[in-house]
Amino acid sequence: MKSKLLIMGVLCAVAFTANAQTEKGKSLINGAVGFSTNKNESNSTGFSPTNQKSTSFFVTPRLGYFVANNLVIGLGLGYTQNNNTSSSINVNSPNIIYYNQTSKQHTYSINPFLRKYVDIVDKFKFFGQFNVGVGFGKVDNKYEYNTQTTGTTENSSKFTSYNAAISPGFAFFPSKRWAIEFSFPLLNYNKTKPKDESTNVVLSTDESFTFATSSFNPSIGFNFHF
Repeated sequence: MKSKLLIMGVLCAVAFTANAQTEKGKSLINGAVGFSTNKNESNSTGFSPTNQKSTSFFVTPRLGYFVANNLVIGLGLGYTQNNNTSSSINVNSPNIIYYNQTSKQHTYSINPFLRKYVDIVDKFKFFGQFNVGVGFGKVDNKYEYNTQTTGTTENSSKFTSYNAAISPGFAFFPSKRWAIEFSFPLLNYNKTKPKDESTNVVLSTDESFTFATSSFNPSIGFNFHF
């Protein structure tokens, strides 16, 4: 009898620990920081190898609050910086002709989200998440060249982007504070409107809608619950 009571007590404690992480009044926090760089050369007839270099940096913190058991609302912030350079020389020209192109992009984003957890078994939960976002950014382009004269062309554009996504996933709670998540975007909508900075004229409008069957991009992450 005592053994049965002990086993039941342990099972109840495990279930309570898993549920306590997603109960009303709790919070979760996660985020990502990344940096990448890439260099390559491409060949074109009449030109020296084109040297290309790109670097990228991003940071995306996110905080959520459980307004009810298994229901969390939150806000994510993001910053991304992309730099690209490309240069080459026309080796067949009687004059030295070279070009050097530089592009710098900065993006800031705000992403509120809503997530609902559903219990599966001890320490495992299914969740569905809906998030919307808006981003603001700027692209600076600089083109330097030398034909018979040396010149520089510069232009800048601002852009606003909008997105909405539905992402299902699974969460595993190996401890009281941590959760490991696997998720993928089921539906994703994006819209971007770049404007010329000097004239404020809309240059184009780009829209895209993707479904999981056409673009499957799973991700794994960690949440800290407190």
